[in-house]
Amino acid sequence: MEHIFLTYEEAATRLGIKADSVRRRARARKWPRRTGNDGKTQVGIPPDALGADDPPGPPPGPPPDMEAAELRVENRMLRERLDELREDRDRWREQAERLAEAGRPVVGIFGRIFGRG
Repeated sequence: MEHIFLTYEEAATRLGIKADSVRRRARARKWPRRTGNDGKTQVGIPPDALGADDPPGPPPGPPPDMEAAELRVENRMLRERLDELREDRDRWREQAERLAEAGRPVVGIFGRIFGRG
């Protein structure tokens, strides 16, 4: 079987995983290893494991400007929603603290369920 020999870092980039994961995968699948001229260990990966149609090298660059702008808008909207949820949380906390200070038990629906209300 033919193999494509890559360093662990190169294989990690091609496979979209970490170099340590490539090491574990190579050991588990018994892929051959060798030392390159630069002294780095290379692992022989079957072409079908890399995806025969995938070009060598790093993944494509960042998304086009239009997509980046959409992501910025969505990020801003999510941050606004997070701020709203934090405000709600703080209001509920303040109410619970006021009730606790007043000595009134928080019964509500739980009290009715457990027969305390």
